[in-house]
Amino acid sequence: MNTNTLHSPGDHSASTSATLFSTHCADLPWVRWAMPGAQFKLLSADPDSGRFSLMIKVEKNSLAPLHRHVGAVEGYILEGGFHYHDDPATCFIAGDYLLEKDGAIHRPVSPEGAVMFAVFHGPVEGIAETGEVIGTIDCQWHMRTWQSALDKITSQDGQKALTSQPV
Repeated sequence: MNTNTLHSPGDHSASTSATLFSTHCADLPWVRWAMPGAQFKLLSADPDSGRFSLMIKVEKNSLAPLHRHVGAVEGYILEGGFHYHDDPATCFIAGDYLLEKDGAIHRPVSPEGAVMFAVFHGPVEGIAETGEVIGTIDCQWHMRTWQSALDKITSQDGQKALTSQPV
């Protein structure tokens, strides 16, 4: 974890350690996500607002389950790309930013795989073909899953515990 202190011009405070968190994402492990063929890195989580930020990596030929965004999701594609199952002509590729508004229901498809940064402004619900909600992943789910994975890595490696992300 990078604990360097950053100051803005004109900022004369002694320390920003209470208001700044940074990490070197490459140092974090990939953890299995709820979607088959996908992994995530939890970068931040705010259980009060329900907002959380992730790095997401999906394997080649991944098809996400049908899902609904309860809160908006902002994404920036770093590698690869994807399109929506019902709109294969509209492709999102590395360098693209997208905003999936709250209420969006879709099934992303990634023929070549992808890596992206995403900010979730609320939970995501898995939706059955009949329209019923069959599961939810939210800020708390990500925090529990992330910490569990870090605990397993630490116990297997016998190394100093990795630090979970601040809330």
